[in-house]
Amino acid sequence: MRAIHAEVKGEYGWPRMHKELLARGIRVGKERVRRLMSQHGIRARTKRKFVVTTDSRHNLPVAPDLVQRRFNPEAPN
Repeated sequence: MRAIHAEVKGEYGWPRMHKELLARGIRVGKERVRRLMSQHGIRARTKRKFVVTTDSRHNLPVAPDLVQRRFNPEAPN
């Protein structure tokens, strides 16, 4: 399991690890895979938290409206 974990760069949790072991011909139960991974500290990488990078409270000038389109319709279609 450590070799597979290193091979997939730590992306597999116990469900995918179980499927990978079965695909490689190693018959093992999913609970055993879950327990062994937990005991040996093998964990899947977690997704990164979304970080907002836009700062709307800046003191910089706003770009001029070069297109000058108006989005207020006079009447419905």
